[in-house]
Amino acid sequence: MIANANSFRRLAAGACLVLAPLCLLLGMVVDPYEPGDVMAYANNPGAAGISATLLHYAWVLWVPAVLGLVHLVRGRGVVLANLAGAAAVLGLINFSSMMVVDFIDITLFQNLPAEQAQKLIDDSAHPALIFGWQMPGMIGSFLGLTLVAVAYARSGRAGWWFPAGVLVGLLVWLFGANQGNALLGLAGPVILLVVFGVVGVSLIRMGDEDWSARGIRGIAG
Repeated sequence: MIANANSFRRLAAGACLVLAPLCLLLGMVVDPYEPGDVMAYANNPGAAGISATLLHYAWVLWVPAVLGLVHLVRGRGVVLANLAGAAAVLGLINFSSMMVVDFIDITLFQNLPAEQAQKLIDDSAHPALIFGWQMPGMIGSFLGLTLVAVAYARSGRAGWWFPAGVLVGLLVWLFGANQGNALLGLAGPVILLVVFGVVGVSLIRMGDEDWSARGIRGIAG
């Protein structure tokens, strides 16, 4: 399989479409964050570290997943797929690096008074970090993933349930995570796992001819 370019890349992309949202879901399950508790990570360094690592790999694994989806968009939606794919890849790479902040949080709050630790974190919000890392990471990742799904559906490879599910899953997850709502924080990744998982399995089951051919054979819409 490794010697077969089409098989390996198709299976890798399909597997990553399943593993990326799965890592996001597991990372949220393990996350010890509690609204208003600044000591949550410092008091639970093991869980916080595992959560940050799972979230890091979620964003990393979405990169080959996106490349696989873009590869299959031909004809209708190709321009959107190329542009959105580039934005998504750059965004995901940036966003994955932000997970290291959790480890800094653990160390600061374990070794300094809470007020001093929080001040150092707040003071670290350098404009270059915000505009060069955070904003491109978040905007590129979330907008890019959604628009890649739109291009994939437009090409006829999947129904419009795919981009709709991606958009809803991301919005539900973002709202739940920002508000400290555990139910919504888990519901969003579950939705993403379902929609990306269906597409991922379709890639795994796809023949090498369809992966490499110029024709379109979509999955059920």
